Amino acid sequence: MSTLPVRPAAFAGRFYPASPKELRGEVERFIRSAPPPTDSGPPLGFVSPHAGYAFSGPCAGHVYRWLSEKPPEIVFVLAPSHHGSFSGASIWDGPAYATPLGECPIDLETVATLRKQGCGFECRRWEEQQEHSLEVQVPFLQVACPEARLVPLLIGQQIRPNIQPLADAIEAALKERTADTFALIASSDAYHGYSIEECRANDERLAADLSAMDVEALYEDSMSRRAMACGLGPIAAAMDVSKRLGARRGAILKQATSADATPRGPQDYVVGYIAAAFSP
Repeated sequence: MSTLPVRPAAFAGRFYPASPKELRGEVERFIRSAPPPTDSGPPLGFVSPHAGYAFSGPCAGHVYRWLSEKPPEIVFVLAPSHHGSFSGASIWDGPAYATPLGECPIDLETVATLRKQGCGFECRRWEEQQEHSLEVQVPFLQVACPEARLVPLLIGQQIRPNIQPLADAIEAALKERTADTFALIASSDAYHGYSIEECRANDERLAADLSAMDVEALYEDSMSRRAMACGLGPIAAAMDVSKRLGARRGAILKQATSADATPRGPQDYVVGYIAAAFSP
């Protein structure tokens, strides 16, 4: 039984529009502008960026265009905590996530199954309320898959010893489900820094690891700073679980940078964005 209320929309009006009409129109435009899927079977996992919609929204739209074609019943959103390094993953202990579009229900049955695995799936209320990386995926989910239930996982420590048991628990929770009933979304931006050249080189390396679905290379490139991703742990977990459940092909759906959305001077900060899918 949940012990907290609905998780409020903490970043409406900051990362995305607070007006329901404006928000729905913007998300629909991002999804509609993306090309239709090229695979017949639904992907098991995705990578989607989590910056302000003006910057990363067009890239994220590619992920949710694919999801909108064959909406799953439940969607796991794996997101990094930018405000706390803790073991396991936090799951909001309430019935839903709220956005200006309404409430997105949390799949309490799946959450209960995860918590039985004993992997530290407690609710870290302060970190949850400070974090945008999970929340910004929810309006996209509400538009693309309006009947889907959410499994929100806010991941603390990005290191492999923390991610492996989380992946095990997610796989166990999905063992009775067919591939068309669920999806995994890893919320992550890519390069952060001041060089557009470094951004392109970094994101090409990250894209290569995603395309190859190579978890070991992803960790090695992250440790050596050849491939930067703030959602390293969520990506590794989503990729690993997708592979265990039958995904064999990684595809890059879209690459972009914050410089695509706004004029950039030589000293301006730049962030990279990648949308990817992991398919059977």
